[in-house]
Amino acid sequence: MALRHRAKSKLTASVSDLDKARLQDRYRGLDFTHIDECPRRVPVRIGGEVQGIRVVPRAGSPSLEVTIADGTARAVAVFLGRRSLPGVSPGRSLLLEGVGREEEGRTILLNPAYTILPR
Repeated sequence: MALRHRAKSKLTASVSDLDKARLQDRYRGLDFTHIDECPRRVPVRIGGEVQGIRVVPRAGSPSLEVTIADGTARAVAVFLGRRSLPGVSPGRSLLLEGVGREEEGRTILLNPAYTILPR
């Protein structure tokens, strides 16, 4: 009976809810801080799947913004003076290490160290 209930809940769940559950399962058990629990102004390790990449001007020079999600929330890694990062593309998993802050309601890490995780 429990299997039938689980199957029915998957059929009636929204795509967004299913995606959040998939991401939470993917990053469960890894040594990361959940993005929704990311403290401000202290070093942190977060991980997630790349959801978007865009180049935006900041202070007159290009900056690469990489948005990641771990199923709990989203965070943006800003790489100042960069237009691209080799190997970083939507759907890839990243580990980011840096100092988190809040900017315009978003969790931001400026120039974090990053590691591309295996698929």
